Amino acid sequence: MTARERTSVDARIEPYPVPAPGPAVWLLGAHGGSGVSTLAQYWSFADDAKHQWPCGTDRAVESPYVVVVCRETIQGLSSAHDLILEHRTRDLPCELLGLVTVANAAGPLPKDVRQLRSIVTGAVQAHWSIGWHRFLASAARSSLPTWRALDGVPVQTKGRSSTFPRT
Repeated sequence: MTARERTSVDARIEPYPVPAPGPAVWLLGAHGGSGVSTLAQYWSFADDAKHQWPCGTDRAVESPYVVVVCRETIQGLSSAHDLILEHRTRDLPCELLGLVTVANAAGPLPKDVRQLRSIVTGAVQAHWSIGWHRFLASAARSSLPTWRALDGVPVQTKGRSSTFPRT
């Protein structure tokens, strides 16, 4: 067995240049394909951190809040764990709010993935799990809806009740 390369990202020194007001939360993908682009499209209050920790030093210009995002796979969860530990050991000024895990396939998780997810989510204050949505595999990002906090919580979507992650 070979040693796995640890995931690490740089921290921004200056705030990321975005039009004011910037996002309230930065989504930091633990790996490519984590789901950050889709979530940034869905949530009007969040944006892609572009594989960098927010600088967190100028709260009037840039939000210091970050959420790590990963797929529910061994590699995805391991990469997320690396970033969570990196945030702690580097004593970064940005604030890690938690972890969003995104289903990689329909159906229940394999036992080893479930066990690793339990370990990784134990390292953060909050965890949100997003289930499998078949239509996302073929949907263009520009066709996805955007949810704004003032929209409230939708009750029905195409005849089905919506479920939202619980903390």
